[in-house]
Amino acid sequence: MLYNETQSEINFRNAKQFFHIYSSPLEDGLLYRNDQELKTIINLIAITIVLFDCKILAFAVMSNHLHFIMEGSEEECLKFFFSLIERLTNYYRRNGRAGLTDSIQPGCKAIFSLEQLRNEIAYVIRNPYVSRNDVNPLACLSTSGHLYFNPLLRRDGVPADTLKGRALREFTHTHKPVESGGGIYVLDGVAQAWSFVDYERTMGFFDNAQQFVICLLKNVEAQIEIAMRYNDTISLNDQELFTVSMKLVRNLFNCDKLSELGHQQKMMLAMNLKRRYQVPNAQLSRVCGLSRKEVDAMFPLSVKR
Repeated sequence: MLYNETQSEINFRNAKQFFHIYSSPLEDGLLYRNDQELKTIINLIAITIVLFDCKILAFAVMSNHLHFIMEGSEEECLKFFFSLIERLTNYYRRNGRAGLTDSIQPGCKAIFSLEQLRNEIAYVIRNPYVSRNDVNPLACLSTSGHLYFNPLLRRDGVPADTLKGRALREFTHTHKPVESGGGIYVLDGVAQAWSFVDYERTMGFFDNAQQFVICLLKNVEAQIEIAMRYNDTISLNDQELFTVSMKLVRNLFNCDKLSELGHQQKMMLAMNLKRRYQVPNAQLSRVCGLSRKEVDAMFPLSVKR
């Protein structure tokens, strides 16, 4: 029986190497404190990536760390990262925040399969969404999620290498022109992600838009595994926590309904969820059907003071 490859599998097989490049969290302070500082970081990412022989497939700028899914050699991907950190360091020094990036260390993990690539892309795009309840991962400045399978995506702006005077200084935060236009476009002072993220390449690793959205929003267990691998905080909403809870209920108690659990079983479920996913006490109380007083007694160190 012949196996018919999808185009996404062919694209992956013929691609270069893939890496998840990320920074360690800052020991103290925030990478950005407002939208203007966030725009500056995005501009510096755009200015930097065009100088190296590698591609950004997805990114997320978090308040205290960075994530990139990249295609290219490990050497080029890390050169991009170190150059970016150098630019950020210079920016913070000029703006009264010298030393902010001193604690940053790079992380670099290779990606070996198409499934892993899809899950890691989804993980990066989801990152701001799981950290803040006011973020839409498909319409957010701090991540590239709005680029993919978006028929309403606007590709406008002005070329970065045509900027002059004040507009140039505000874009680069130096007196130097953009070192290479690289196809970067700027709108309202911020580099447009469509012009420096190879989003069309990224879409080629998914069979269709539905698969992308399911991977992004439904594949909860894969996202948990990745978070644990990167020692990231696991953050699940109630529906996502309910999904993983039901798997535990079936495995631990051979039962299909939370409502059928006895009190001791609910407490055992809460203990497993806390140990595996660091679930907050208030959320444990809601999902497991235990009183907040009981949960706080079980996990006193997690009580919000």
